Amino acid sequence: MDEAGDSWRRVLEQLDALKRSWPGNEWTWDGRFSTVASSFAYDLEPVARKSAMNALTRGWTTKSIDNAPPSLRAICDRTGGLREGQRLLAGDQDSLFGLWWPWGGGDTITLRIGFDSVEPVTRLRGLFGV
Repeated sequence: MDEAGDSWRRVLEQLDALKRSWPGNEWTWDGRFSTVASSFAYDLEPVARKSAMNALTRGWTTKSIDNAPPSLRAICDRTGGLREGQRLLAGDQDSLFGLWWPWGGGDTITLRIGFDSVEPVTRLRGLFGV
């Protein structure tokens, strides 16, 4: 397998580990942002964070977003920017991103996972069955 194939295999393995350890609801397709999405109760946040770290090892908040790579800041801009309590997450490759969004009341959090290119979105949907 070539280097690009090995890289995709690693990313898909990391996402599979995230999916298998995920404590939240089933995954659905969020067509607004071309991401898979799952919500969970706030009290499951430590388990969800550990699960997300399988694939999304880097993160930024409203205070640190200026330090994110330009391509990831552009994702934030396209999805409405970051609000207090929200995080932009990323994998080893900048094209894999996560949006960690607590709901207004704080009792529920949604994680959205996507790619910043069209080709891997098909693989993402297949892996998560959406």
